[in-house]
Amino acid sequence: MQKLQAIQAPQAALVEKGVKVGLAVIGVGVGVYVIRKAIKKRNPDGTTSKEAPSMKELYVNKKSLTISVSDAGLYANTLYGAMQDWGTDESTIFNTINKVQTKDDMLLVIKSFGLKKYNIGGKNSWFGDELNLIGWLRAELDDSDIAKIKPKFDEWGIPL
Repeated sequence: MQKLQAIQAPQAALVEKGVKVGLAVIGVGVGVYVIRKAIKKRNPDGTTSKEAPSMKELYVNKKSLTISVSDAGLYANTLYGAMQDWGTDESTIFNTINKVQTKDDMLLVIKSFGLKKYNIGGKNSWFGDELNLIGWLRAELDDSDIAKIKPKFDEWGIPL
């Protein structure tokens, strides 16, 4: 019986020490996350200025639209599906963007996309940044892929 008590005492001390260290590590992690979120510069629409320009000031001229609001929503959902989860379906992105004809069409697609949490390789999470469509495209596409769609965005006057 004494041998069993002699073994249990050091184990209890190790568990107690592990709990104290674990709580300290969790506390530091939460603190770093909160400070990081507080320091990041934000656009008026909630996006971070580093990853996505604000689209709040851009006006959609409804008279020059060549697509309907439901088409814009469909395009936005198609683009989101092509970038969601692991891997990016670049051909779907290119095909969808090529269907958009005017600047106002693209602005409507961007507004339909809205702000979505972006976390590398995963679905929505607590730790992702909220990005608009431009931010998602920047995060998902490499420089050579962006070069393929950038002329169209430059023509429209939309920063990419």
